[in-house]
Amino acid sequence: LGPLLFLMVCGFPPWDQASMQDQRFHTFSSGYFVQTAESWNLGLSADLVDLLQRMFFRDPRTRLSLNQVRNHPWMNGPM
Repeated sequence: LGPLLFLMVCGFPPWDQASMQDQRFHTFSSGYFVQTAESWNLGLSADLVDLLQRMFFRDPRTRLSLNQVRNHPWMNGPM
């Protein structure tokens, strides 16, 4: 879901291939999406950056569950 949300809000995919050989996949899934989003000046809200980072984590134990995604502040913020 994270890559789809990223594509919808940014207009381009977060990475070319979901592989550790893909530098952006490696960076985002290793917990460095926040820094990258800031340096790229994507114009994303802090809540959205937090949601995406937590959806991008490679380890399923730290990645958000669907229920946690549904309850995230960005999903329930003002329209």
